Amino acid sequence: MLWGKKVLQVAAVLAVAVGAAHTAEQLQAPAAQHSLLRTAADAARDPRAGSVQPQNPAVPDSASLSSPADPGLGQVTGITAVAAAAPRLAGDGCQAQLSLATLPGAMIKASLAAPCNRGERFVVRHSGLSFTAQTRPDGLATVILPALRADAMVAVYLQDSRLVLGRVTVPDAASYARFAISWDSPVEIELRVTDGDRVLIGSAAMSGLEQGVLALGQGNLPSPVMARVYSVPGKDLGQADITGELRITPATCGRTLRVETAQSSGGVASTSEQIIAVPLCGTAGDILVLKNLAPALKLAAPK
Repeated sequence: MLWGKKVLQVAAVLAVAVGAAHTAEQLQAPAAQHSLLRTAADAARDPRAGSVQPQNPAVPDSASLSSPADPGLGQVTGITAVAAAAPRLAGDGCQAQLSLATLPGAMIKASLAAPCNRGERFVVRHSGLSFTAQTRPDGLATVILPALRADAMVAVYLQDSRLVLGRVTVPDAASYARFAISWDSPVEIELRVTDGDRVLIGSAAMSGLEQGVLALGQGNLPSPVMARVYSVPGKDLGQADITGELRITPATCGRTLRVETAQSSGGVASTSEQIIAVPLCGTAGDILVLKNLAPALKLAAPK
C-alpha cells in the first residue's frame, strides 16, 4: 500500500514536470521565432552575410511591351510595370545613378552610371515613349531623347530589376509638337511623315531644332524595344500625314499586335495603345500601312 502511494506520487511529479516543460516551450517559441526574424533582417542589412537572402516578389528582367502597362510612376506612362525594385543595402556599390540635362530643341540628355550593369541592356521610358539601349563596358551610358513634357520624368529599367528615376524641367517642350510610336520584337515598323513635298523617315541623328523623325532603340539587343519620334516646331502637328509601315513576317502574320503611341503639344503629353490585326500568313514580305496614327489608327490593305 505504501509502495503504491509512492508510485502515484512519482507519476504525479513526472506529469507536472512534463506539462511545465511543454508550457515553457510554447512560451519560448514566439521569442525564438522573433529572434530568427530579427537575425535574418540583420543579415540582409549586412553585406558580409550572404547566406540569408531577402524574399522579394518575382520581377521581370527588364521592361518590354509584352507586359501589362501599369507603371505607377506618376507621369511616367506606358508599356510595362516593374513589380519590385531590388533592395538598397547600406554601402551598396551597385546603386545606379541617372542625371538629366536639357539640350537645344527640347531634347533631354540622360547620363546613366550603373557600375554593376556593364555592357547590359536597359530600357528608357518617358511619357509613353520607350526604347532599349546598352551600357558600355564601364557601366556608363548616354542617350538623347526628345522631351514630350515640360516637366519631364525619365525612368531607366535595368536587368536586375533596379529602377532609376530622374526629373528635369524642359521649358522648350512647349514650343514643339511631337508624335511618338513604340513597339517591341518581333514587330517591324517604319514611321513615314509626308508634309507637303517632304517625305521624312526615321533617322538616328536629328537636330532637335529642325523638323524630322528620330529613330530610337538598339535592334541588336535581346528583346529590343524600338521607337520613332516625329518633331515639328509649333503648337500642333499641322497638316502632316503620319503613317506607319508594318512589315508582315512569319513571326507576325496572323497575330494581334499592339503598339503604343504618344502625342505631345504645348509641353503636355497624352498616350494611347493601338491594337493591330496582322493578315494571315501567306502574305509575308508585304507591308501593312497604318494610316492616321495621330490621333486614330486606320489600316490600309497590304501593298
